[in-house]
Amino acid sequence: MKSGLISLLLLALSHAAFGDDHASNKGLTLEPRQTDAVMTVTNVDLGNDVTTISGKGTMGVYGTVYVTYNLTYNANRMGGFVTGQGRGAVDKDTVAAGAFRGVWTREGSIVKIRQVVQISDGSQNLDIIDIDMLKDTFIIKAYSLK
Repeated sequence: MKSGLISLLLLALSHAAFGDDHASNKGLTLEPRQTDAVMTVTNVDLGNDVTTISGKGTMGVYGTVYVTYNLTYNANRMGGFVTGQGRGAVDKDTVAAGAFRGVWTREGSIVKIRQVVQISDGSQNLDIIDIDMLKDTFIIKAYSLK
């Protein structure tokens, strides 16, 4: 019994030892992989369960990029999960491929996507995307994770 109480006490206090680095309030710092990319919405396929949005634009190191986002809905239909694919024609011999997964919300006429992207060259991005439904454009802010 005594050893059980000691174990519980040590377990309860161990979080302070592992969580001490948070006291500095440094926060998470991400470096942009490139300048923000302005893309054009090329297709929207509305559905009861999934809505698909496709786009095209120029994205820094990835060249001419084509993307497709598949948005599933949560209970209130103001957000949900997103999955998708992208391809970037870097030059005449190189095409980068990316797969992504994340979450989306809608604020008025803006669809906000926050996703992690795994790219065929091994790099990873955190993408912050705002799709303006009134202008048929969206901005991709890509931050380097790896």
